[in-house]
Amino acid sequence: MENKANDTFAFDLENRLDDFFSDSLQAQNDASVEESETSKADQPLKELKSTILAIDWEITNDGLDSFIKQVNGLIEYFANDKAKQKLLKILFSLGKYLRTHKSKAHPDTIKRIMAVYSTLEESVTNDELSQSEKEKMLREEVKQFQLLKSKIVKTAAPSKSSHQPKERHTIDTVIKAIDELKSMIKTELDVIHKELKRIEK
Repeated sequence: MENKANDTFAFDLENRLDDFFSDSLQAQNDASVEESETSKADQPLKELKSTILAIDWEITNDGLDSFIKQVNGLIEYFANDKAKQKLLKILFSLGKYLRTHKSKAHPDTIKRIMAVYSTLEESVTNDELSQSEKEKMLREEVKQFQLLKSKIVKTAAPSKSSHQPKERHTIDTVIKAIDELKSMIKTELDVIHKELKRIEK
């Protein structure tokens, strides 16, 4: 009778251990799958994130060329998502501006690049975001991009006291550069506004 009780106890203990390790293994597998899915969603942006951090540390031609190339690649990668494409096109415009002006670029440029990237990353990795929330985030980034454009134009505009005859050539060059920058930003904003209207429909 005692042997039978011991056998029953051993059998129950073995079953419980099997259940315990089975549950633990399942939990590990679930965690692994979840981590894998998150990593997969984040994968397209990892290289871009590293490049942005490198640019924040030091602005170099190679770093900016790499940034622009990666953004172009992601525009193609997200060809079926207009909201993400618009965010990437803002990044592209900021990257081109920074590539042209480097250390003379507006000091808020890097900060804006990082902010737009954060919005893009949230849009890519957060499955709980609704389409309307993503569009709201996009509209905010467009607004901030326009504000930065205004700051750039004001900063680049020459003061009245500098209008001396011997500096006429330099002033003309600055005005031309401002006009070119306005034209470039206006073109990008027109494209973004058209896409926003299309998305809202």
